[in-house]
Amino acid sequence: MKLSIIVPHFNSSGSLERLLASIPARHSLEVIVVDDHSAPDEKAKLEVLRDKFYKHRLSFFTNAADKKSAGAARNEGLYYASGQWVLFADADDYFLDGFYEKVSAFFESAYDIVYFTPISVYNGTDEQADRHVKYEVLVKNYLKEKNRLAELKLRYQFEVPWSKLFRRSLIMRNYIKFDELMYANDVLFSVKTGYYAQEIYASDEQIYCATKDSGSLTTVVTEKSFDTRCHVFLREHYFLKDHLSKAEFEIIEPNGRYYLLGARKFGIRKVWKVYRALRKQKVKILTRRMLNPWWFKDRYRKVKKEETELERFKDFK
Repeated sequence: MKLSIIVPHFNSSGSLERLLASIPARHSLEVIVVDDHSAPDEKAKLEVLRDKFYKHRLSFFTNAADKKSAGAARNEGLYYASGQWVLFADADDYFLDGFYEKVSAFFESAYDIVYFTPISVYNGTDEQADRHVKYEVLVKNYLKEKNRLAELKLRYQFEVPWSKLFRRSLIMRNYIKFDELMYANDVLFSVKTGYYAQEIYASDEQIYCATKDSGSLTTVVTEKSFDTRCHVFLREHYFLKDHLSKAEFEIIEPNGRYYLLGARKFGIRKVWKVYRALRKQKVKILTRRMLNPWWFKDRYRKVKKEETELERFKDFK
């Protein structure tokens, strides 16, 4: 088996069908779908998909972990995977035409991770979205600059598992797992694989399309999701600080200002709590730009403008 594609699934058999249709049937390719405690009626729909894609080497499993999360489902998929290489996909995304030929070109290579340039669209309209932009920039900058800074950013800031081809032995020999959390479960997995990979490669080829929906976990911010992401950020900061050289860490050090600013949504007590947590771990919060008084004025104006637009939207509704 050359390639295993691992897909966590939750109540999305319709989009899962689109994903499976984008994957060709090959003897060297297996697809592992792990259901993450979907509604009972979804099981019958999955059986329909099993029959429809009978030519595929398609297996369905259930997340056996106590915790419900895409991370736990992906870990279950890794347990059953037998491919030399691994791709991860979300059930509501899909692969692009010709992707298998593009990834199979690296099956005999010495690379541990191959980063591809992703794209993203809005569900229902297929208009270009922005989920991919950050990762597209990381790949293109690496291809353009070919320096250590661009490599560090690619290794440690490409914080999603999709649009990457992993050598499975890299994951298994370093005991790398996804966090079994509802949010940000893939951040530390991506950081750790980036750290332990000996040889990496970046390609401007496109193999994967991520979709965006207004009600997805990546767009809705609650206090619970904020706390989880903040905790993962602190663990990421600790891992990088503990494993990188001082010079490399100073280059790539994550900045906590996003979490400090984001905490305002939940009140001054939350801001103070987040500030203390960041300072306790000596996380960088301010930048030279932020030390400029004009930055705070611009930021205040931007926030007030956003609040005004939000109030207008509420009145319109």
